[in-house]
Amino acid sequence: MNPLKLLLPVGILLFCIVAACSNAPTSVTQSDAPMSNAEVARAAVGSWVGTIPCADCPGIAYTLDLNPDSTYRERMVYQGRSATPFVQSGTWGVGKGRVQLKKQGPGNSQFALDGDALVMLDGDGNRIESALADAYRLRRKNPDEPEDNPSLWREKYERGVDFAAIGNEPFWSLEIDLEKMLEFRLLDEEDGSVLTPIPVAEKPESGEGTIYHVQTVSGSLEIRLMKETCINTMTSREFPYTVTVLKDSVEYKGCGMYLRDSRLEGSWNLVELQGKAINSKDFERNPPTLSIDLAKGSVSGSAGCNRITGTLEPIGDRINFGPLTATRMACLNMEVETQFLGVLNNADLRYKVREEWLELILDGKGVMMFKRGE
Repeated sequence: MNPLKLLLPVGILLFCIVAACSNAPTSVTQSDAPMSNAEVARAAVGSWVGTIPCADCPGIAYTLDLNPDSTYRERMVYQGRSATPFVQSGTWGVGKGRVQLKKQGPGNSQFALDGDALVMLDGDGNRIESALADAYRLRRKNPDEPEDNPSLWREKYERGVDFAAIGNEPFWSLEIDLEKMLEFRLLDEEDGSVLTPIPVAEKPESGEGTIYHVQTVSGSLEIRLMKETCINTMTSREFPYTVTVLKDSVEYKGCGMYLRDSRLEGSWNLVELQGKAINSKDFERNPPTLSIDLAKGSVSGSAGCNRITGTLEPIGDRINFGPLTATRMACLNMEVETQFLGVLNNADLRYKVREEWLELILDGKGVMMFKRGE
């Protein structure tokens, strides 16, 4: 056989293989594929900073906090003009792969993730094309999760939120005002919010907690707040409540807590009881005191004669002490101690903190006044 005849088909075969390989489509890596709304939401959470251009000043020191509960805080300081920051806050979400601030006031409201940067877009959602384009790239300030920032919880409390919860994968948040509304938000959905009047609270079949059933035009919700320790999977922070939300047959799990005025923390000395001033000379030892540890949910102190320890749970402007245990010492005057413990054991007790003063209230009337201790 002529060897050239044998080599010809082999050569043609090799050529075809090489040609096929060279024309095969390049595989798309995960980093080349567009991010889903959920992926954008997870990546965008955090604090972003930069100095953006200013028409009549050297620049604007810009900070944008994107919180995992779908709230944001925008802070701008106009350099060379005023040290007073201009602050806006509201809610944010992700739509069509873009971070969108739901603003009431002026300013840019759309951003795009680009590698390790968050890029501020123009009013139409497009990249800003100019010689200063790089100045609109924000860098991440701090990897710590903003939910561990006490000021975030304090801001919610001051807005009237009594219970707040948060979950990851995907990010979602729950806010409950026990006197008004309940809101559940999904961060990675363009219209993932359910806002409804607070429904009637129900008790679970077993365990300690609360259940809410909600039916709206957009669907149904079942919300379970169970008093079981919960660990946030992103921050390892411990919360007193495990929260489960069932929305249209999809289950979301996370952690939550009843909000409280952080100024409750610390030591308090009783100065007035049932309208009468407390005189230290009337006690064999010391006047009644309270020491409150919000992180542990505990209280300790003195009832005037006996030492007391126990738990407490502030819920909105209500505060529940108990169960309280006390030593069993006998003193000559036990009247104040009996009144003191009687008030603390009342289930309808409310509180108010003003500067260095703590007032406990029953039926709209102040029954105890404390002054902050050292």
